[in-house]
Amino acid sequence: MSNKLPVRTLGEITLAELAGTIVGSIGAIVQQSQTYGTPPDYALLIVEVNSYLESLGATSNIYEDLLRVILCSDSLPAFKRFCCLQMLLNEGVQCLGTEIFPPPYYDRILQVIAAQGRGLRQLNLKGVWVKEECMCYMFEIVKRLPHLTKLTIPHIANDNLLKHIADYSKCLRQLDISGETDITEIGIEYLCYGACRELLTYVDIGSLGDENICHTDVALLLRHLPNLVTLQSYSYVGSSLLHILEQHDAGFRCRLSYVHDTNTDGQTLDAIVRTCPRLEDVYLDSPEAGILDKLRPVRLRRIKLYKFSSYELLGLLEAGGPGSTLYHLTAIKGFGPLDINRLVRACPNLLDLDLYMMDSLTFTGDTSFPNLQGLEILSSPIQKPSLRGFICRTTSLKRLAVDTVSFSDEDISSMVIEHDFYFLEDVWFTSAPYLSIASVELMMDRCPELQSVGQLSGWALTPDDVTLLRGILKSCNSSLIVQSL
Repeated sequence: MSNKLPVRTLGEITLAELAGTIVGSIGAIVQQSQTYGTPPDYALLIVEVNSYLESLGATSNIYEDLLRVILCSDSLPAFKRFCCLQMLLNEGVQCLGTEIFPPPYYDRILQVIAAQGRGLRQLNLKGVWVKEECMCYMFEIVKRLPHLTKLTIPHIANDNLLKHIADYSKCLRQLDISGETDITEIGIEYLCYGACRELLTYVDIGSLGDENICHTDVALLLRHLPNLVTLQSYSYVGSSLLHILEQHDAGFRCRLSYVHDTNTDGQTLDAIVRTCPRLEDVYLDSPEAGILDKLRPVRLRRIKLYKFSSYELLGLLEAGGPGSTLYHLTAIKGFGPLDINRLVRACPNLLDLDLYMMDSLTFTGDTSFPNLQGLEILSSPIQKPSLRGFICRTTSLKRLAVDTVSFSDEDISSMVIEHDFYFLEDVWFTSAPYLSIASVELMMDRCPELQSVGQLSGWALTPDDVTLLRGILKSCNSSLIVQSL
């Protein structure tokens, strides 16, 4: 039987009660102001709430946890969440994520963070889209938060903001300035010679699939940030590396462990292999035919490919290639049939296998990956005997997602009774027209770690069946979640 819902810890209950009390106090003062026709005195409320928390001996971790719980609550009105931000943000809070707020709150949120967030080490402004008229407050935040080690500000960066980061953020190690931005070579140069140039290891920049920042500008980052390990999101890293070799330093080496490149040709892939001796993770989008073998000497742990030859991939992984060191493989739109048996032999240590929009998949072997934990097969034709044989021989699975299956209840019964899926946590079949409520009950009974089953709207279940299942699960205090649109 699937696991029971765990009993909430005393800490979780206390945190929820305390957050509810704080939010309730805001509602009470608003109601009082409406009764007497006077504006709510939030300043007094903030003082009283903080005095109450201090009397309880609240630590900085409690303030931080309260902010996390309240700010991520979609059901709370924006004015209550903002009021809580004013109340609870103090110099002891080290990590803050604003979550999503309406635009009228942007300038006020930034002013509060600048005034009260001096102790922050990590700041995520992903839900606050700062416009030019509010950029002055971002400048103040960067000036007044000298201890930041991680700053997440997608879609809002410009050259002036990068100048302030370069001048004042002396402890910064991770910077997210991804998405559509107004960054030019000038802003990149500020960052390259800034106070944090020696510390930066992670920079998220650009937009996936779009060269909105020139590869020659990104080459500046690679040349002048000596400890850079990851350029997340940027899709033309190979072009930047080749530019450095050809125009600046034929002996250039970097610390990159992850490279994403688009329309890669042989010369560019040679540049990637040559300049990245620590490379472990590579994503090649539409590589030129016949070049994958150049990755053979690299001890890769993760490979992601889009628009490639399946035959070429197998050739790379076999016979001394990186198959023996590979843990994660994502293959998207591979041309030609992919024989999973050959993958099993070439990649014995694989943990995750994702196959999307492949021409065709086959499996006829007697053995599978001994340690595979995640399997996704979407928009990739595979015959029912092959799919069933593959799943039945991969009992180490924790996550299983297949968009279309023709399994019947009898198939599921024999699969889970004859084989022990002791680790299976999540099952997702988008379209399973021959599976009924009986299959869900069988998996509940035979898979002790099962936590989620879906997408039941594509199964042979009526809305009443789903309602019945949820009632049974609730009455049994089961942790299993059944998902149905």
